[in-house]
Amino acid sequence: MKRLSFCLLLFFGCVHLATGQTNVLTWHNDNWREGLNSNETVLNQANVNSAQFGKLCSAVFDGQVYAQPLVVSTAGKNIVYVVTMNDSIYEVDGTNCNQINQASLLPAGETAVPCTAAGGPNCYTAKPIVGILGTPVIDLTSNTIYLVTKSVSNTGSCSGSTKAGSCFMHRLHALDLTTLAEKFNGPVNISGIYKGVAFTPKNHIQRPGLLLLPNTRSNGNSTVYVAFSEMDGTGTPGVSIPHGFIFGFDAANLTSTPYVWISTPSGEGGGVWMSGAGLAAGFDSPGGQQYLYVVTGDGDFNANTGGADYGDSFVKLTTSLDSVTNGYFTPYGQACMNPNDLDFGSGGVMLIPDSGSTFWAITAGKDANIYVMNRANPGGYTPPTNSTCPATGTNANQEYFVTSGHQFYTTGVYWNANLFYAPMFGSLIKYPVSLTTPPSCTPGPVCRNNTSKTSVTFQYGTGFSISSSNTTTGSAIIWGVLGNGWPRRGTASPTPAVLYAYDAEHVVSPHTIPELWDSTMCPTRDTPGNAIKFAVPTIANGMVYVGSMDPTDSTSTRGELDVFGLTTAPCQ
Repeated sequence: MKRLSFCLLLFFGCVHLATGQTNVLTWHNDNWREGLNSNETVLNQANVNSAQFGKLCSAVFDGQVYAQPLVVSTAGKNIVYVVTMNDSIYEVDGTNCNQINQASLLPAGETAVPCTAAGGPNCYTAKPIVGILGTPVIDLTSNTIYLVTKSVSNTGSCSGSTKAGSCFMHRLHALDLTTLAEKFNGPVNISGIYKGVAFTPKNHIQRPGLLLLPNTRSNGNSTVYVAFSEMDGTGTPGVSIPHGFIFGFDAANLTSTPYVWISTPSGEGGGVWMSGAGLAAGFDSPGGQQYLYVVTGDGDFNANTGGADYGDSFVKLTTSLDSVTNGYFTPYGQACMNPNDLDFGSGGVMLIPDSGSTFWAITAGKDANIYVMNRANPGGYTPPTNSTCPATGTNANQEYFVTSGHQFYTTGVYWNANLFYAPMFGSLIKYPVSLTTPPSCTPGPVCRNNTSKTSVTFQYGTGFSISSSNTTTGSAIIWGVLGNGWPRRGTASPTPAVLYAYDAEHVVSPHTIPELWDSTMCPTRDTPGNAIKFAVPTIANGMVYVGSMDPTDSTSTRGELDVFGLTTAPCQ
């Protein structure tokens, strides 16, 4: 119980409850972003098989479901909150897929944004429309869900086919969980000039999961943090890519002046997108302070010479969004990453749960490396030893190593001193983690010997989650959603998602993570909707929830929620 109480007090959104019921209130379960529900007492390695586990039902919605479904357990029932790319929110009974409530957040005369109007014509990030993209966050203490919409006006001066930037809107909403009515003076438009830099709603998208931190304002209120990057195809790389932004809004009064951090105030680029991962937060050391930890994409960098541009960097921020002296890490190859589309920030930040004398952060990006940073002293920047690309040199962070040579578009997950990571077109790899001082491996804490992996390889943007009953033998399962990465370059059309369940605890020879079940074993019963990249499965109280697309919709506009659990239906 010690860890459960600690989570509830210090990391709002942590799902581990003493009652045995689980709430999933934020992306990847908690603010460490470890992807773990350690209070799952129904599903285990013995009953997740084709004879006992499968798809129970599906619900169809008015837009694609990119955001992770969130769950509130009420009177023994899972209430699932689903948001769509058509700027709608749905409240669904998580046992039978019946709709409880629904609200469109589009004002009269507005629609969700056609992807071609917000970025380049190829629409590789999202297609065909962009609405609610990032995962919301729920505050049970105020019975509120926070989310960000993107829309465009089609009236007045905005009625033509070519629309000015002022026709596009991002709005932060605070909705009552029960009625879905607006509250706390919401919604509020996110636009304007901040610290001398223009935030342009047309050219930005809100991809990362939202973060809620209690007691982070001078009045004692909580702060809702919202991050942005450019839409693909916007600007010229190395010249005019829109800046990355993070805003921090007073959760009880959205109209109050927000905290603001801009990743490249004197340069360009540096978007915060992280393949949809939520902004991470935690203490930097035993007895230390609470900070935010983010990683940025391609952009200008001059922090090492006294500037404030942090392209391709891991950045540590105060809760008021001030940058921290010596609070960053930038790979020595940054100058080669930026012009060659090798975003350091293509994956999210995961914090290893606090343990020992040093607290760690982990990320991975398009350069195919996994990076480990000491949260108290991430490592700064060490220039390369050459002046051409590819760069050569040595980084000063704790640990970094190349895996399969493939890029990462995902965030690691963690259970019981094991780290799991999957590169694009690579296997899911299990790494032992040593939190002793000194670590049992060199340099540590992530050990590269005695690893194991799946026989299946995963494609672009596969999301993973873990369920377990704490560290009980036979209970730990890692879940992943495999798709073909649509809509990305070279992918012609959507294909059905495949949900996988693996034994997170055991290994079979030779160094293989055993598969327990997947949705192709009984395709008639279990096939989900068409896959959405970056989809993260949600596990709560014996159920698994997966966001997808309605396979009967030839326009690939409608979304779907697929619900899995224990079943007596025959395998077909």
